[in-house]
Amino acid sequence: MRPAGREASQPRDAAGDYRQKTAYEVSRLSSRMKGEGHPAPIGDPTSGVVLVLEQPFGPRTLQALKLSLQAVGLHQAYVTYESTGLLAHEIQATEPYVLVAIGAGAANYIDGIDYPLVRQPFSTTEPGVWFHWTRGTKGLRIPALAPALDDDAAKRRFWLAFLTLRDLGRNS
Repeated sequence: MRPAGREASQPRDAAGDYRQKTAYEVSRLSSRMKGEGHPAPIGDPTSGVVLVLEQPFGPRTLQALKLSLQAVGLHQAYVTYESTGLLAHEIQATEPYVLVAIGAGAANYIDGIDYPLVRQPFSTTEPGVWFHWTRGTKGLRIPALAPALDDDAAKRRFWLAFLTLRDLGRNS
């Protein structure tokens, strides 16, 4: 029996709570990044797919990455950058099931944050091959994007490894 004047409480929406928590945390991190002169991340932090882009990057690199993500059906993927100093916090806030390092610099940076429970470091993996980064997160290393913008051989290496993400786009 309920006390007078009290209605049955609505069941909690766990997915909605997760999205709100993640959006709040990533918003705080994004503000810190911008305050320190770094670009803001792009994409949906609740997508479950986080890509870490190595330096150097600029508008042309970001546009190429957006087009590549659209081509594989992952236009919602969350893209952040190495060297912001906040990557470990971003990974904890987004809790991705897929973490992608774009470029050797990003792979080394991810390895350098000493994230707990890592099963295999990014820098020891082959580009374009899935591996278990942690128990709940698959990892993928992709060659750098910036050189691929002007070199056909680098473009082929990047694109062949990037196409590994295609199956994720089909499942989302």
